[in-house]
Amino acid sequence: MRKLHRMTLRLPLSSAFPDDPDLERIQAFAFDRIGPDQFQVEPGHSGLLRLFGGAVLSQSLAAAQLTVPEDKICHSLHAYFLKPGLTDRPVEFSVTRESDGRSFANRMVRMTQGGTPIVNLMASFKTAEDAPQFSLPMPDVPMPETLPKLDDLVAAYGDRLPSRHRPFWQRRQMFEWRPVDGYRFDERVIGPATRALWFRLNGTEDGPAAVQQRLLTYASDMHIFHTALSPLGLGWANDFLQSSSLDHGIWFHADFRVDDWLLYVLEGAAASNAVALGRGHIFRSDGQIIATVSQQGLVRMLAEKREGKL
Repeated sequence: MRKLHRMTLRLPLSSAFPDDPDLERIQAFAFDRIGPDQFQVEPGHSGLLRLFGGAVLSQSLAAAQLTVPEDKICHSLHAYFLKPGLTDRPVEFSVTRESDGRSFANRMVRMTQGGTPIVNLMASFKTAEDAPQFSLPMPDVPMPETLPKLDDLVAAYGDRLPSRHRPFWQRRQMFEWRPVDGYRFDERVIGPATRALWFRLNGTEDGPAAVQQRLLTYASDMHIFHTALSPLGLGWANDFLQSSSLDHGIWFHADFRVDDWLLYVLEGAAASNAVALGRGHIFRSDGQIIATVSQQGLVRMLAEKREGKL
């Protein structure tokens, strides 16, 4: 089984580190073992009112990885977000070993906070095999070095960004993002349900495939179902929009490094009943597809402006 790499770094629960993504990354996976296949970690501080969805997804995958032999790598995961996680208390992970075979292993992870369910995640793991392969072609897009940084676009948008979004978006992110075709905040015009963004880790990560996968899982929660807002004439920064991730699926296809440039190609598949579905493919810069992602999220328009609280 994978060793529990327990980090000794512990920050006060009230601490925030908006400009140090390395500290955020260390704290996110500083697991304590509290029982057989049970783990605990301090809450993440991303500037959001609740725990960031990408963080709890990646932590749930990491908990499952700790119970699986090192020769088995995740090939797919599926998760439901059940309740918003609070930022002032630890979270717990309970892993159930659903099956263990020669080639496959399957795990159920239940993430809770003080007994309240936050995320349920199923993950399937598999040994590597030599087999025929093919990959969808990567779109022909400008290389990231020629594109503006999302951080600079956020800075230029300035005070037009609703105050509840600023602590998260105006900090130094764990990943650097470079949009291919501009970036929507609250432009109330109808547009296409497609977009693409280059991204890479802010820093270096030499860890094995399991570590690369959990960090990609963190990044995959960004931007995806919001792509379906464009045909509705909405942007995610609309003050009257209530939005949150409802579920998330990832299929891993090939090896990668998160500190290399990766291209996230997104499309909004549908929106109805106050929910929207986004889908995406992630490519290495050499054109190899490495993952496919899907996510459905709440898209509810309110009669009054959102307040800065849960």
